[in-house]
Amino acid sequence: MKNVMDAENYHQLLAELINDHLPKNHSRYKFMDGFLKSVNDLCFRFEHEKEQLKALVRPSERKYAEINRKLKEEIEHRQESVQKLSEGISKLDLPKDYKLPDFDGDNLFELAVFIKKLLIYQQGIEIQLRKAKEDAIKASNAKTEFLSMMSHELRTPLNGIVAMTYLMQQENHSAEMLENIKILQFSTENLNVLINDILDFNKIEAGKVELESIDFNIKDLVTNIKKSIEVHAASKEVEIDLEYDESIPEHLIGDPLRLSQIMNNLVNNAVKFTDRGRITIKVQLNHLSNDSAAIDVSVKDTGIGIAEENLPRIFEKFAQADKQITRRFGGTGLGLGITKKLLELHGSKIQVESQVGNGSTFFFTIHLKTAVQPNTIVRKEEVFDQHTLKGTKVLLVEDYPINIKIATRFLEKWGMHYDTAANGRIAVEKLAKNDYQIVLMDLLMPEMDGYTATENIRKFDKKTPIIALTASVLNTQDRVYEVGMNGFVTKPFNPKELFQKINKYALRA
Repeated sequence: MKNVMDAENYHQLLAELINDHLPKNHSRYKFMDGFLKSVNDLCFRFEHEKEQLKALVRPSERKYAEINRKLKEEIEHRQESVQKLSEGISKLDLPKDYKLPDFDGDNLFELAVFIKKLLIYQQGIEIQLRKAKEDAIKASNAKTEFLSMMSHELRTPLNGIVAMTYLMQQENHSAEMLENIKILQFSTENLNVLINDILDFNKIEAGKVELESIDFNIKDLVTNIKKSIEVHAASKEVEIDLEYDESIPEHLIGDPLRLSQIMNNLVNNAVKFTDRGRITIKVQLNHLSNDSAAIDVSVKDTGIGIAEENLPRIFEKFAQADKQITRRFGGTGLGLGITKKLLELHGSKIQVESQVGNGSTFFFTIHLKTAVQPNTIVRKEEVFDQHTLKGTKVLLVEDYPINIKIATRFLEKWGMHYDTAANGRIAVEKLAKNDYQIVLMDLLMPEMDGYTATENIRKFDKKTPIIALTASVLNTQDRVYEVGMNGFVTKPFNPKELFQKINKYALRA
């Protein structure tokens, strides 16, 4: 009888057990065949389940290996970051009492504590910086207010001197008296220049200067500057030559006032530091495009010159080449500083070449737009006919007696009818009851200033022109227009400028 199950069908492990432990004739026992069959099935089932378990365990091992690899990378990255952070912290400008600890890449507690201390320290620094900035702004505002007040206090009496000098020149005097008046005029003009230099420089530094775009003739501009300075130059036996390139377009667009200021500073400086000799103003076309012109400008003198080591200093504020020059020639040392900053506003740069005893040459290139349709019409306000304003009714609002006396002298000379008010409150009351063709309004007055008075007037009178008379030029222009004024005249005022402003704005019957 053949066995139900052949030996070769046994599981390998079961076959080995049979050979080792059962007799050769075990198959003659019928129960043994069923028993071995059941054990064999169990062995194969166990083998199958073992393979299934291995199949399940194998992905988990791969996943574990991947996680382990990533953890190692993260640990290495963290250690590298800690090292770089430590190196960065060690290069910081730390407070003297801050000792840099030895950081452990595996223990970040000390690093976290130290960074927290640094953040607290940085916050303290930021608070100090904010306070310092606030203090600086307050100091700047205080300086501006001080300069504004000082300009008013200086210009108010200066206005009286300038105006009286002008009026005295219109009268008949002996030759000796006229000479004295000329000396007085020269001194007041110098004082006015010094005050203007200081105020202009602060306006530029405060960013209050904006360049205008006006159609003008640059040849007329430099010619007028030459003529205005020639008399003073002739008194020092100094000749002024003008070399002008006629190929420069006749009409350009720019800021003639600021360009005049630049040229006046340079030419006046040349005259100031030249006792005898020659000054040459040269204006040449550098190149011309469709809508702009680049113009080279230079002012050359045969004066005392500047030592090479002093050249970098001359454009600094309140600086001269040396102390002997300040004592000998005077001045604030602001003229060239203002010139430099004004040219920077134009996108240009002032340059200088000089040798001691052989004079100096200041030069720059300025870019100006060319005018498409030059305006050759003479504006009405430019005509200076003293009879034009005859019969015009004006309200003069002014608290300073000398200024009242001077202003009314001019108004009488021009045949105008005037009324006066000593402060803004009185001015508001008079305008509510009377009609005027124009108001001349001082800004700083007791009881009610000119700004407040104008705001009150504009509540019931939108029509009557109001012109500000101000001795303060800082932070004035914007506010003048904000409160409803039509324009302003700066003290000490030029009589012709005052006449033109009244002529321009006065209401006509």
